[in-house]
Formats: sequence, C-alpha cells, structure tokens
Amino acid sequence: MSDLKDVGTCPLCGSPPADPCVVSTPDRLRGTSGSFCVALCSDCGCGWTLPPASDDELASFYPDSYGAYRLEVGLLGRVQRAGLHVLLDHALKRPPLHWLSQMPPGTLLDVGCGRGDLAGAFVRHGWHVVGVDPSPSACELARTRGVDARIGTLETVALDAESFDGVVMTHALEHVPDPLGELARIHRLLRPGGLLVISVPNFGSWQRERFGPDWFPLELPRHRTHFTPRSLELALAKEGFDVASVSTGSDNGFALLASLQYALAGHLVLTHGPAVWATYAFWPVNLAIDRLRGPGALLHAAARRPVGGRAPGSTPPPAL
Repeated sequence: MSDLKDVGTCPLCGSPPADPCVVSTPDRLRGTSGSFCVALCSDCGCGWTLPPASDDELASFYPDSYGAYRLEVGLLGRVQRAGLHVLLDHALKRPPLHWLSQMPPGTLLDVGCGRGDLAGAFVRHGWHVVGVDPSPSACELARTRGVDARIGTLETVALDAESFDGVVMTHALEHVPDPLGELARIHRLLRPGGLLVISVPNFGSWQRERFGPDWFPLELPRHRTHFTPRSLELALAKEGFDVASVSTGSDNGFALLASLQYALAGHLVLTHGPAVWATYAFWPVNLAIDRLRGPGALLHAAARRPVGGRAPGSTPPPAL
C-alpha cells in the first residue's frame, strides 16, 4: 500500500492523516484487483480511500450488474417493485426525506439516481424529477418510472443554474472523488432557499468500529470518501450551505447482516432473491442493537442554499 508521503491530506478539511491506513481490504463485492486502504483525518474524522483512482478506473468499479443498476425479473421482480413502492412511500415521510416531502412539489434533482427507485417515488407524489447517473442501463430503467434520467455525472451533464427546488443524494456523495466540488456544483444548481438532502454511510458508527475491514458499507474501492457527522457538516458549511440537520440513523439491517457474513465467511453468502428481502424482518432487531450500542450505520443531512448567502468556498460560520 502507499506510504505516508502518497496519502495526501483530508479531502474535506485539508488536515494530514492521523492514520494512513486505518482499515485495509480487497474489493469483496466485485473482486477488483488489488487492496485498498482508508486514511483517517487527524481533525474532522473523515476517511478517504487509497490509492487514488483515475476516471477510467472509477468507471470500471461499476459493472451493469451493480445492485443499484438492476432489478429482478419475473415474479420476483414484481414482488421487489411492489415492496419498494411501499417502503419508499413510507421513507418519504421519515427523516431525512421528510424535509423534501414537507415542501410543495417542484423540480427535483436526484444525483446518482440508479434505476430510479427513489426518483420514481417523488414522481408519484407530483414532483418533476431529473436524474443523473453514469449507467445507461440504469437510466433506461429510471425513465420507465417517469424520471428525466440523463447519462453522466454533474461534471458532464448540462444543467441550468438555479433550476432546482430540491436535490437528493442517497448513497451518492461517498462515491465521488471530489466531494467539495460536487457540493459546489449542487449549490449552483439549487435555487436560493432550495434544499439538499443527503444520506451516506456513517463512518463514525459502532458497526464500523466493531467490524473494521469487515464493515460492509466501506464498499472499497467504490466509496471514495467516508463521512462522520462532523465532517459532513463541515463540508456543507464550507460550500456555502446553511445546515438544517445532521443526524444518524439505522438502516434496514442489511449492513449488519452483510458485515457478519464478511466476518464469518469472507464474502456475501446471501446476495439476491427472497433471502435478501427476508433481511427486512431483521429491521427491529437492528434498531434495538443500535439503540444499545450507539450511532447507527446511516448518516443524514439536510441543508439549504441561503437566500443571498455565502458562495461556495467562502469562509464558513463557526461550527454548530
């Protein structure tokens, strides 16, 4: 692995690493060659994945079989879609998406929309949704759900400034190599007063501390930045947002069960089909464990572009 001089500095606050390789693991999910490390920031607690990857390398980490890009077919596919419909309608009423649901329907941008599960839920509730994703097959699926899905990234897709009332990033910000640049682009795309909602894995969770390299949401090398509550709030404030909320939460239990599989078997044993959907029955157990042990596996934030506020990259206000 890279030695300390190759590690660089924190992508969010610029501080040197406290540990150049706090965890190291191969790509257990997709089998990308090599081993990968997470360096730990000495100040904000952020982690960043090493070695750095070129654009071509990043693209190679995401085959069309990647989970966010496909749906089951046949009877199982119909059951999956019906289940997602119910779960996502429920999710719109709960943190962090309730921040958007409280607004009148308008124009929404879904960054990293995948096959359009979440974007389609907003369409059903009256929003006009533009989705951006690098996968052509995922965008094709998203369009069948009424999403104006465009192939590419925020760097490559032409979008008008101040054209969105809301932006949602669910498990997307951790994938980009330049999170501050991504937040600056979103700041430009939001109308003044517009709302950004983010969900990412919580690098400060008890699960990450307990499982280390076996923690499934590390998902190296696809996850490039690993956020703690403090580092996510810092990044948003640094790019000109007014932070309304930063909170932790529990997932449906899959992260814990997948981490147990990594720890016991070294790989996922249950990968698709009814066995994976059965993990939702574990949700109450996972929630109870999180309440006993500490912060859950998810990290959420809601932030607004101020009306007449600071520009991205300007000096942020004191930490909340």
